[in-house]
Amino acid sequence: MDAERLIRDDASVTHPQVYDNMSSVSDPASDVQSCAHCGFSWATLSRVELATRMSGAVESFVNVMKAAGSDVAARPSAQRWSILEYGGHLRDVILSIRERVVLASVLDVPVGTPIFRDERVDIGFYSEDTAADVALELQVVTYLFLKTVATLPEHFEDRKLIYSDRTPLEITIASALLNALHECEHHLGDAFEDLTLLESPTS
Repeated sequence: MDAERLIRDDASVTHPQVYDNMSSVSDPASDVQSCAHCGFSWATLSRVELATRMSGAVESFVNVMKAAGSDVAARPSAQRWSILEYGGHLRDVILSIRERVVLASVLDVPVGTPIFRDERVDIGFYSEDTAADVALELQVVTYLFLKTVATLPEHFEDRKLIYSDRTPLEITIASALLNALHECEHHLGDAFEDLTLLESPTS
């Protein structure tokens, strides 16, 4: 994915307000929020920086799926998803946040639709996923997401939305864009951790 071609250099993502899907912690010495689990920081990024990091994280995730081979659908423990399930979740999150951005671009402070993360897995909506399918889908939805970012009118990052009725917090489009990047980088970490656990000998 050619992130540089998709993004206008002169537009930047404004400072985020909140993030509601992951527990997070704020440094007392800073007003920039960060994830308590992966260390992701909701600091201001240009659209080019956002696109470059998101493209890189998704490509790395695809490479982890390839490296996992036949173990890609294996859960390292009952408490964790498989790499393939994390990939399906990431695909759906990117699509969901893209729709939230479009909705907030049209309507004033709309309420986004919950993704129903666990229910998708429990019902079996990922049961037909293959590594090849999810790899391609991740690349396509990321490309679509970044085209949306590239064509977002100037100052639309300040428009607001309610993330969902499950997490009724008001955020800006800027924060939603950074949430998408966080999901990519955070779940890349989950995939790497799964790969390490799968490759470790059983004690």
